[in-house]
Amino acid sequence: MKTDWDEVDLKVLKRRAADLAKPLDESDEAEELLPLLEFTLMSKRHALALERIEAVTRIGDIVSIPLTPRHISGIVRRGGKSFTLVSLRHFFNKGAEGLADADFAVIATAKDKQFAVQVEDIQGVIHVSRAELIPPPDNFDPTQAPFVSAVTTDGLVLLDLDRLVEAD
Repeated sequence: MKTDWDEVDLKVLKRRAADLAKPLDESDEAEELLPLLEFTLMSKRHALALERIEAVTRIGDIVSIPLTPRHISGIVRRGGKSFTLVSLRHFFNKGAEGLADADFAVIATAKDKQFAVQVEDIQGVIHVSRAELIPPPDNFDPTQAPFVSAVTTDGLVLLDLDRLVEAD
């Protein structure tokens, strides 16, 4: 024996099936992921926007340049081009002494300038949701904070290349 409730249940189930069969709206799609190059700098996780990266290379010879600021390690060559090699370790920590164990150069472009950033190790390309990026907290290292565009709750620091170039 069919009841009115059976017809209501059947209508509800048909409506749900129709709703589930519809294509997802743009707003329901997966959130936008930012491609970043993750690397180690001063034993911490850092990243740069992948769209700014031209290449990553192991540092060979560094040609020193006299009378340059301490954070300019010298010139490196790749593919017949020369790039200024910037040590963020010395840029962020003016009193840092000695050589850093930084074997890689990330060649990037900012403000129409190409240069190489000296890093310890390359972790690779990652994709981070915009929702995961938050402003640096108030207690963030004051020497780095002006050059950080965002951080994640798991400790990744996203650097702002434009601000770094402007400060140089």
